[in-house]
Amino acid sequence: MLPFLQSNVSLVIGAVLVVLLFAARAASADKDFRRDLRGAFRFLTAFLIFRLAAWAVPENAPSSVHKFIQVAWMLAFTFGVIRAGVSLALKIVRLRSPDAVPKILRDVIDFSLYGLAALPILQTQLNLDLGGLLATSAVLSVVIGLALQETLGNLFAGLSLQLERPYQVGDFIRIGEYTGRVVQIGWRATRIITFRRESVTLPNSKVAKEVVKNFSYGYEPVAIDIELKLSYEAPPNRVKAAVLEVLREVPNVVPEPRPMCRTWAYEESSVRYQIRYWVASFAHADNAMEEIYSRLWYRLRREGLEPPFPRRVVHMREEAARSEFASDTVLELLRAVDLFALFGEAELDQLRHTLVARRFGRNERIIQEGEQGHTFYLVASGEVSVRTGKGQEVTRLTRGCYFGEMSLLTGEPRAATVVALEDSVLLELDRSAFGNMFSSNPGLARQLSALLAQRRTQLRAVAEAGGGGADAAPEEGRILGRLRQIFGLSHD
Repeated sequence: MLPFLQSNVSLVIGAVLVVLLFAARAASADKDFRRDLRGAFRFLTAFLIFRLAAWAVPENAPSSVHKFIQVAWMLAFTFGVIRAGVSLALKIVRLRSPDAVPKILRDVIDFSLYGLAALPILQTQLNLDLGGLLATSAVLSVVIGLALQETLGNLFAGLSLQLERPYQVGDFIRIGEYTGRVVQIGWRATRIITFRRESVTLPNSKVAKEVVKNFSYGYEPVAIDIELKLSYEAPPNRVKAAVLEVLREVPNVVPEPRPMCRTWAYEESSVRYQIRYWVASFAHADNAMEEIYSRLWYRLRREGLEPPFPRRVVHMREEAARSEFASDTVLELLRAVDLFALFGEAELDQLRHTLVARRFGRNERIIQEGEQGHTFYLVASGEVSVRTGKGQEVTRLTRGCYFGEMSLLTGEPRAATVVALEDSVLLELDRSAFGNMFSSNPGLARQLSALLAQRRTQLRAVAEAGGGGADAAPEEGRILGRLRQIFGLSHD
């Protein structure tokens, strides 16, 4: 090997390798391969420089200078060939396996081969006594080992972690009290970035002793468990139905695997429910949890499902439900609705007592297109969006606007989807309230059907850009027939 290094053949081979490595780096799109080749390219370039420098050094220069340059280009050529060979071997491994080769493993292979190749060169060129050197280094190794015990522990722990691969760069993991995304796995430590954008460096020796949770293993959806406590008065099946409907509406919750809600335990003053849902990436876990808890507050409050109050506290509640708005405010909203223009003050006051305030949170769905509807909504505060089945917005409704009257009175499916754009309070009126009004005022059904028919005919005419001359009589008869059928009214 040494005669080959000292011959001009090594110079030719080194020059050819420099050209080939430069071309390979330019043609390859593999970042790891390009990085590995960069090291080999630098070694071989240094070899050419030292080899040319050996020719340029005068003959009368000190022998130590000639010896230094000769050893330098021998080591540079050897290291460059080793680095190029290892780079090519690792490239083949990556082609056979999609997993990236750990950097620490590449470094161990390189430095081990560097050491094995450098020993014979140093022994022959510098006349080193390896026996004495090894004897001296054994004592020195003991001293250095004791001084660097912690560092060496981190080194071997890091190598073990790289070989076992419990996680890799880009994974979301939890080690002890720290949770975040792995950004670097080094010789000494593993570095993660938490959700608060904090950089946490954990020694590999500590990581090797801790339980590591990997939330990105296999890059499958990851399950999140949260708990909910409600009073014993809340029926479990009703609770689970409401929770699952909320989960289906949260964007970050994936539909498969299906979310679940289970009755988990009976406690002293409450029933505990376990909620399990899946997110595509653990990076979405906190946002999904916040969205679920916010939506559950609104939904459970509308359903009358409350958390338990501590039994050691006397919780005083009024018998009558407290209204969200003053009586005069509600009456003012009712007077502004054209459907109720036929009603007298007594009838409006009767309606006011039957209204129920429902609070919806931002992005909550209020009604769904195609579903059966038995409620009418009057916007008291906030803003809602009326959308088609494809999600296209048709209009926005604010305070004083209403929707849902046709489904309530005729039994037709909902014609659009309505979503709250911000926290909104809606006054809800159900079908039984209208039934009582029709019973006390038999002529009200005919008058209301005429008003609904006129309103629908006008809307159709505007939509078709055909003016307002359409005849509302057939539509009035159809709506009146539906009213009589649904509310059981006579044909008088």
